[in-house]
Amino acid sequence: MRELAERLHAPVALTINAKGLLPAGHPLLIGSTQSLPATRAAIRDADVVLAVGTELGETDYDVTFDGGFAIDGRLIRIDIDAQQLMRNARAEIAIAGDAQLALGALSTRLHETPAPTPDADWGAPRVAAVRAAIASMHDGAAQSQARLIDTIVATLPGAIIAGDSTSPVYVGNFTHDAPVPRSWFNSSTGYGTLGYGLPAAIGAKLAAPARPVVCLIGDGGLQFTLPELASAVEARLPVIVIVWNNRGYGEIRKYMVARDITPVGVDPYTPDFQMLARGFGCAAHTAATPGALAAALRDAAARAIPTVIEIDEATWFGQVQR
Repeated sequence: MRELAERLHAPVALTINAKGLLPAGHPLLIGSTQSLPATRAAIRDADVVLAVGTELGETDYDVTFDGGFAIDGRLIRIDIDAQQLMRNARAEIAIAGDAQLALGALSTRLHETPAPTPDADWGAPRVAAVRAAIASMHDGAAQSQARLIDTIVATLPGAIIAGDSTSPVYVGNFTHDAPVPRSWFNSSTGYGTLGYGLPAAIGAKLAAPARPVVCLIGDGGLQFTLPELASAVEARLPVIVIVWNNRGYGEIRKYMVARDITPVGVDPYTPDFQMLARGFGCAAHTAATPGALAAALRDAAARAIPTVIEIDEATWFGQVQR
């Protein structure tokens, strides 16, 4: 994919689970922002869109549920599932096949039959403009949560971040560009299941024991699968669990308030996660600043047992935004 994009100077938008296929900082990487206006405008402006292995579904293209994603140009789709080729958007050209093999064949054909290529400065300036427009939309809270993710990546090179349905994960889906594939995945790309993050992180650590694995989960979500801390302890899997604590289901509460709905069922009792973590045999710490988080992450990476790092939302915002 990278070779094809660079040959065509074509901007690339990745689904959330495809983060890392183009590395962070690549001049043709738009990001995973197909639900935001600037990226949508760039896609609508394209003469041709090549969609590879994507459902074009709402969890990547319409998380705002406004129906605003559209492809006006010619659509070419590649998917290993023939039925998927006509779902959500009808392709002018539909190719049933393995993505890697199909992209390789396209690249080979371009070498054999060279086509006119855009100027080298065609794609990158468009990407830069889109990214600048999107960056200007992020408020202080989003920037603070992006700082949290940046701290994880900077402190633990090669880390896998398994996310739950929680506010920093939603922000990261828009702001974070993974350095390599298979480094960022979360439940918000499917059914949004609360509690997914912890068992997913345990599975990731079993599959990739040499890589640091971080579970990014909210206080509400963690209570769905809290006993899995014992599973990690018994298996001696040093997963790192970052608990974003806003004392409830903050995102759901926010949407209720925004729609003049009286909040109900969004303020569950918040237990003492530090005490619970130690009771399960984990190490436990709090962190209120990026520096404190980095130190806690380094200590956690050196342990043979899981570590729970709790971040109070209000305290983090107060420290990082000031």
